[in-house]
Amino acid sequence: MFNERGKKTGRKKLVIASKLVVSMYVLLFTIGYLTSNTGAYFNDKEKEELVIEAGTWWDGSRLAFNGEPGQSGTCPGKTISVTLQNEGSKMLGGTIYKIYFAETGDPKTGEIIKSGIIEKLEGNGTTVLNYENVKEGTYQFSVLQREGFPDEKHQEIRSEEIVVTCEEPEAQPTEDDVKASEETSSNQEKEDETKQADESESNQNQHLDEQEELKDKKAETESKETANSKQTTDSQEKLQENKETDGAQQESESKEQDQAASLADEETKKGPNEDTGVAKK
Repeated sequence: MFNERGKKTGRKKLVIASKLVVSMYVLLFTIGYLTSNTGAYFNDKEKEELVIEAGTWWDGSRLAFNGEPGQSGTCPGKTISVTLQNEGSKMLGGTIYKIYFAETGDPKTGEIIKSGIIEKLEGNGTTVLNYENVKEGTYQFSVLQREGFPDEKHQEIRSEEIVVTCEEPEAQPTEDDVKASEETSSNQEKEDETKQADESESNQNQHLDEQEELKDKKAETESKETANSKQTTDSQEKLQENKETDGAQQESESKEQDQAASLADEETKKGPNEDTGVAKK
């Protein structure tokens, strides 16, 4: 009995000792693993891109506004927006953004109308910041870099200024305005129809007048041509009469000349005969 109890007690002690040894090995391995990972996590910049600087931690993120600010909608429901990009490593936490506003002048000296938290972004990740129901004036967004950012002069970045102008909304016409507009349109249509009818009639009358005028001109032209033709005919007849008169006169003169010549011949013949008779006596 005593030997069996001794054996059981020895076995229990051996098991306990084995567990203690295993526990020590596990503890030593865990401490070594955590120590090596912590050193690699905070000291190996190429792998983890983490920085330890003057007792502060920086996750390697680098925030910047990307592209032009946007405006959409119309007042009073107009919305402005900017796009923010993380150009560095993954953010390990969020950061703060603010929106400045000034009715006139530089928004940096204006009031802060909104502030909020930007959730952590992956490397090259982006997010859009909006502000709705804006009024006329100048707006600007600002964002704080993550804690430990090495460039102290650029711990806060600002977007381009966003100038918002609002146009007066067009007044909606009332029922009376609609009726008046319809009546005016109807009256205008009637006036246009009457005017077109008058113009058409006037054009027809003008066309008829032009036709009458053409007829008169044609008749006048024909009358002139007839008169000219008659005048030409009369001239030709008169010329012919003159020619005939001249011919008769010439013929009469020729006859007279012939008679005169004949008488002269007769007288010439009588003269010698008379002289001969006187001589015979």
